[in-house]
Formats: sequence, structure tokens, C-alpha cells
Amino acid sequence: MKTVKSYTFQIIAVFVISLPLIVLSCKKDEEIVLSKVELAAAEYARLKANGNYIEFSVPDQNPGPPFYARIADMGAERLFMESGNTVIIPMMRQVECIDPDFNLLTMFHVPDAFFCPLVLIGKGLTEPNSPPDVFPVIAYLESNNMPVWFLDKQPLLNAMQDGVLTLSELETLNPKKGVASWYIEYNKPRTVEDHLLVIESEGIIPATGQRFEYTVNSIDKSTQEVELRIW
Repeated sequence: MKTVKSYTFQIIAVFVISLPLIVLSCKKDEEIVLSKVELAAAEYARLKANGNYIEFSVPDQNPGPPFYARIADMGAERLFMESGNTVIIPMMRQVECIDPDFNLLTMFHVPDAFFCPLVLIGKGLTEPNSPPDVFPVIAYLESNNMPVWFLDKQPLLNAMQDGVLTLSELETLNPKKGVASWYIEYNKPRTVEDHLLVIESEGIIPATGQRFEYTVNSIDKSTQEVELRIW
């Protein structure tokens, strides 16, 4: 089984002190610009080092995100990971456990979602003694066996026109069902001003033998930059 890679331990100590343009120089005349995930890892380390937060593990100390899949349409908050004519839906919890009639576009399903096992592990930072229902300041999640569904954009949009999208409806759209052997994300979910969501993932689509890789960089809570390759 492929070992899940982690950027957390790769952060150079200087990033804990400051976060300028974040460019590392490996040679005198050569520079490497860090990826969005590496920048997010540096931000996690910076926040952890300032001493104002405590770290928790997921799911041992925290049940993780209160939803099943990363897709939503809630007015100002829209999570729609599209690349060309393809939409990507990472499944955060075991698909077999998802209520087939739940409207995935509303995203949050409390407390029901917590009874579906997460397909990820991770950690996060929050204030000491913060209530359990408060989102973390920042969180890191990873998986080496994560369901990721790929759907044609227009049929999916047609299904969403009534404001409802269920797992049963998704199944009728004949999604390509991938399995990510490498999935990591950093997320700062609290505010619009400080919002962050970056994802890197790769894996296979067993039914077709194809491979995939994609990255997501959330510009704000309604806009995402997505790069996807399937071959």
C-alpha cells in the first residue's frame, strides 16, 4: 500500500518565524517556489508555533468535518470543483453509509454525518477549551484510500436545478468512481476573509484502468481553481 506523503515535517524552520513570499533558495542562483499545499503546511506550522492554539487529532479527538462530500451550493458559499467539462466530488465519509436521500448541496448534516466513518485522518488547531462544535482555525486531512467521483458537468448541473442533489441522483449520472491513493488537504473554514482550501490528490479509476491527478486552490468560499488530468 502506498504510504501517504506528508508535507508537515518538510517545513523549513524559518517558515515558523515568518511567512514572506515563501521562496526557498536551494542554490545561490536557483529558486524553488513552493506549491499551494506547501504554503498551507507552512501556515499550519506558523500557527502551531505561536502557542495560542492546541492541536487535536482526527478522528480520535475530533470527528472531522460534519459532511459527507465536498460539494455544496449555499448561496454565497459554493463548492463546485470543476475542470473543463468534469466535476470532481471527493467523498469524505464511507459512501455506503451516506443517506441516499440527503441533499448534498446543503453540505452539513449534524449529527448524522458523524456516524459515518471518515475515510481520512488528520489533525487541526483550535483555541484551548473551545466548544466541540467550533470549526478549527486550520485543519490537515490525508487519505490513501479515498473515493473520488468524476461527473460530466452539464448533466450534473441539470440535476442541481431544483436545489437538491442526492447520492441516489449522483448514481444515475454514471459517475466515474476513482480511488485516491494520495489525498491531502489544508482547510481554514472559519471566515470568508481568512478562508483557505487546498487539495492535492492522485489515484486510479478501477473500472477503466485510468489514472487521475488533480489540485484545488480555493480563491474564496465560492470560487475554486482546479487542475485535473485523467489518462
